[in-house]
Amino acid sequence: MSARNIDLDKMQHFIDRCCKTESECGKCDRARCLVGFAQTALAYARQKNTTRIPRGHELVPQDDLRVYYQEDLINALVEVLHQCQNCRDNHEEECVINVTRRALELALLGENFDYEGSASAYLMQVGRHNPEVGPKLLQAYQSRKND
Repeated sequence: MSARNIDLDKMQHFIDRCCKTESECGKCDRARCLVGFAQTALAYARQKNTTRIPRGHELVPQDDLRVYYQEDLINALVEVLHQCQNCRDNHEEECVINVTRRALELALLGENFDYEGSASAYLMQVGRHNPEVGPKLLQAYQSRKND
């Protein structure tokens, strides 16, 4: 998969809106912030002109306890899911979309879910595990898909 099939700038736009800025969060520490990590992952992919982030899925910060704005996270995650190539059997854990999705879902849902290269299967799984956020995510995804 080449980087030109993915609109990194569009993903960046939605992820940037999730950043609470230093006025709300205090001093920025991107390495420990899920949104900052997602921004860094996209910057890396853009700089290296690649879609693979070596060990990226292992580097997602697990100890970020910030409370983000749910609507912003949902919109960002929906954009990331729309960028997904639905690669199914060719899904790579190191894909920039997967790495970014893992950071955002951890910020939104507090846990990571298995992703097997299908946005639809993923949304169904999230809906089963999180009946509060899952339907909102599915509705936002379907609305975005119809735009």
